[in-house]
Order: sequence, then structure tokens, then C-alpha cells
Amino acid sequence: MLFNESISISRVPCKLPNVCVVDVNGEEVVRLIGIYAPDSKTWSWDDLSHLLSKKCIVYGDFNVDIMKDGKKADILLKWAGDYFLAQALPNSPMSLRSDRVIDYAFVRGINLDIQVYNGNTTSDHLPILSVIPFKVLQQKQIRTKCSILKKEVCFLKQIAKKELNLFFSSKLDILLRHRNSSSSSSNSFWYRSKRFLKPSSSSIHAFIDSSGQIVKESDLMCNIAADYYEEFFKASNIVRPHPYTDSPEIEYDNNDEVISEVKLDELINTVLAKKKKKSLDAHGISNYMFNFLDLNYWSLLLKLYNYSFQKSVVPSAWKDTRMILLAKKDSICPPSLTRPISLLGSFQKIGEKLFLTRFRDLLFRRGLLPDSQSGFRERFRLQTRLLLFLEDIYSLMSNSAPVCTIFVDFRTAFDQLWILVCLGKLRNLGIPSSFLNWIEAWLINRRCFIEINGSKSRWFSIEKGGPQGSVLTPTLFITYNCDMDSSLSGCISHFFADDLAGIMAGQLGINYSSQ
Repeated sequence: MLFNESISISRVPCKLPNVCVVDVNGEEVVRLIGIYAPDSKTWSWDDLSHLLSKKCIVYGDFNVDIMKDGKKADILLKWAGDYFLAQALPNSPMSLRSDRVIDYAFVRGINLDIQVYNGNTTSDHLPILSVIPFKVLQQKQIRTKCSILKKEVCFLKQIAKKELNLFFSSKLDILLRHRNSSSSSSNSFWYRSKRFLKPSSSSIHAFIDSSGQIVKESDLMCNIAADYYEEFFKASNIVRPHPYTDSPEIEYDNNDEVISEVKLDELINTVLAKKKKKSLDAHGISNYMFNFLDLNYWSLLLKLYNYSFQKSVVPSAWKDTRMILLAKKDSICPPSLTRPISLLGSFQKIGEKLFLTRFRDLLFRRGLLPDSQSGFRERFRLQTRLLLFLEDIYSLMSNSAPVCTIFVDFRTAFDQLWILVCLGKLRNLGIPSSFLNWIEAWLINRRCFIEINGSKSRWFSIEKGGPQGSVLTPTLFITYNCDMDSSLSGCISHFFADDLAGIMAGQLGINYSSQ
């Protein structure tokens, strides 16, 4: 193994032939294990087990094709599974003499990308390339206090600053000219400018109660907010019989479809992909905890999530929510002008992400979501929806048609979701019972408390709506409203989650535009 001299490493003693072990020292130690495993090797895979660490990568020529070598591959995969090692396979074969894939890696605790280097080589195997993310320890800089060097650096800094300003101003001018086009430069413009389009919300300093008095004490503010939101989240009164809750069930060919089983690799990748934020849920647990979760618990979590999907059971503690409030406009306002943000259970968020992957696949296979809906969907972008919206308006106006556009924002859309009606409508859309039962278990029997400046309110029940901040709630909402486009036949509709833009024009202009 070769390392840059600026990287701090330490070699781990190993007596196994053709095995090299090195620890790369950073904020966390990453262990690299390089092996060459010919058929004539004198050691077994279990002999490597004591060399594995919390974060490690096993690179090398395993001389085993996982897809083709049958029993040899099963032995290797069993060893990897016993020690929670995930496969990292390249995108094409490396051998120049055959199509076997025998050079790859196993990883634990690290998200690794790996690919084949297609350049020139003197070996009969193409090299593999990968990027290992880790943070190095900060090194103290040596100050020389050289006045000449300081002046030279300041001079070069001014030149670089001037050149950068000229470069960015010229680039911005080009991007602005193409921002409404459908070219790749338009995508680049939106990508660079989206950082400046983030919404902002102010914290709450005081509440205005029903009598008009300003309340600043945190305990009283919590009680006022709890009274308001307990009433707000009470179940909706549905006039029965209702077409979605009381109509005869429709038999679909996929009614017996089950939720697919979660694999260990998928669970680990889902957890690693989550942002390790330190905000606490209702029970004082954060996503940051997953950085220190012992490896012995992964198999338990895997069984829990699979049992939850199979039996449609969600632990009640996972559904407990800590709610914080943000002011929509003024920092002193009544509770009705606040925006509730739910800090969900850390384990429940992993379950929601795993379920969302399967739910989206089901929606795609059944073709339930219309193309006019671009919110919270893979391969659908707000920028594209905006360009299509402008194109429709320009097309109608070019035909001298009177054009009227109505913008609709559904008030508290996610919080007003009728649970029973939503489940009934999903059933009529052909969502299998296994998915419906899990969604019902996820939505019902929820409770939360409100926290303001460290003070906590009483627990109260949530009987309607989906959790704010959940990755699953937006997809459930757009599925619930997937037929709205067909109900608005008098206009051209554009949806982005709970926002609607409807374009209405004279019939003559519509006829010419369609032609």
C-alpha cells in the first residue's frame, strides 16, 4: 500500500500471507485491509475477522465471482453477512482475460463508491478506483512571519478576487439570458440560485391569547398552544355514508401483494444516508445516535422493521412526537398563526424511508400520479414545472386568447388530512391491503407535546393529518389528491405538492393551442 506522506497512518501487525492492514488516522480511524486470495491460500475468511473494525474496508483480489462461483461465493457472502460487511462491486469486469468480477471490496460503517479505471495498464486486471470519505485531524500551521511573503500573498489575493468577480459576473450574465430556456444552462442556473430561495421562519417570542393579552411566560405559552392544537387535531366529522369510507370494496388483482422484505444492505445504506442531526425527538434520541450504535443491534433493527411491515404494527413510542412552533410572520402572534414542526422518532423516520421506497415503486407501477404533479417525486423538478407553466401561458397569449391564472395554496394541507377518507380512497385506487394496514397503523393513535423555550406542555392526541416533517406525508398527500387534475377539466392545471396553478383561457385560444 502506498500513502501520501501528509496522511497519518499506522500499520497493524498481521502474519497472514498476502494480507496488509493499515489504519488511516483521522477524527475517526478507518482501517484498510488489502488481500490477495488465490485458490492456494493457507487461511480462511474467518481468519480475517479479528482484523475488522467499526469502520473498515476490505479491498483485494478475492478470486471469487459472487454471481458465478456458487458454493465459493456462498461461503464468502456468509462470512460477510455474519460481520455486517456490505458489498461494493465495480460497474464492469476488471479482468482482461475473462468477464469474471473478482476485484471488489467489502465495507462496514462507510458509504463507498467504486468503479473501474479504463486507462492503460500493464497488468491483466484493470485497477479499481474508489473515494473514501473521512475527516483528517486539523494540523497546526507554522507561521514564518515573513513580511515579503505577506505582501506577495495580499497582492495575489487582490488579483484573484478581481478575476473571480469578472468570471462570476460574466457567467451570471450568460445564465440569466438562458434561465427560461429548456437547455442544460437553465438547469445550471436554477441549481446555483436555489440556495438563495430558502424560506425563513422566525422564532416565537410571545402569544396573543383569546382576550388580546400578550403572554410571554413559557409555561403559559405551552398551555395556550396545547389547547389550540388539541382542538385543531381532533378528528373531522365525516357525513356518513361517505363514498370513500362506505362504498363496496373493489377487488384488484394486486390485493394480496405484500410489502417486500428489507435487506441488511438496504437498512445500513438508509441509515448512513440520513443526516446525523442532533435535534432530539420526544424521548431524547437523535439521528446522531446512529454514529455510535453497536453493530450487534443491526440485526435486531432489521427484524423490527420487517415485522412492522409484515404485521402492520408500529410501536407506540415511535409515534410520539415533540412539536416545536415557528411564527409564520410576526414573532408575537396567536397560536393560529404558527407553523407546527414535528420532530419525529429517530427509529420511525428510518421505517418511513424504507416504506416510502416501496410505496413509490407501487405508485409508479400502477401509474396513479399524474404528470401535472411535480411535488416530492423522483425525476420531477419544480424548475421544469415552472417552465411548462410559462410555456402554456405564452402559447395561449400568442393566439390572442384572454388568459386568467388562479393560484391556490391549500391551507394546512398535511394537517387536515382525513385519515379514514384517505385510507378509503387509497383502497379504491388499488393500493394493496398490506400497504393500507401499515399506513393506518402509522397514522392512528399518535400523540405529541409542544415545547417552547425548554418548557413542555401536556401530552395530547393527534386524530387527523400526517406528521409535519415526515418524508412519507407529502407522497401520501399527492396520492390522496391524484385525481384532482381530472376534476378541473375547465383549466390547465399545474401542481407542486399542495400548491396549484390553474390556467383558464377563452375556448378559441385553447383550440388553437391544442392544434
